[in-house]
Amino acid sequence: MTRPFTKNTFRHRLEARIDELTSQTEDLRQQVADRAPGVRDQLIGMLPDKDQLLDLRDDLFERLPDPVAEKLPEKVKPKHSRLKRVAVIGAVTGAGAAAFAMLRGRAQTPPQPPTFPPAPSPAGAPTARPPVDVVNPGADPAKKAPGKKP
Repeated sequence: MTRPFTKNTFRHRLEARIDELTSQTEDLRQQVADRAPGVRDQLIGMLPDKDQLLDLRDDLFERLPDPVAEKLPEKVKPKHSRLKRVAVIGAVTGAGAAAFAMLRGRAQTPPQPPTFPPAPSPAGAPTARPPVDVVNPGADPAKKAPGKKP
């Protein structure tokens, strides 16, 4: 802004330039303040969750040379090894698959036919047959083989 009938000195030009920059800065600050919530939400949405961060930390720790990994404080070292986590996931998956196979096997097994009690025997007929010796079919089961003790 120039003033009439005044000398346009370096100081006046510098003050005018500073005033312009101040107003531009204020406009930019207002724009940033207006857009900040949307940008914040976008950034939060792009951040990985806690499990992903722990996996990244474990992977990074595994890549470190042993002398460097030993010098790290205990609180940053992974508490669970990746092998243990994989073993637990495998055990849970195996148990689920076994339960699924068992239930599926039960569903595919055909139903057993009903069993009926034996028919009553006629009166006067013997109810049980004596056992038959397969080796000596003519031998009397009541007699014991010689040399064997009861």
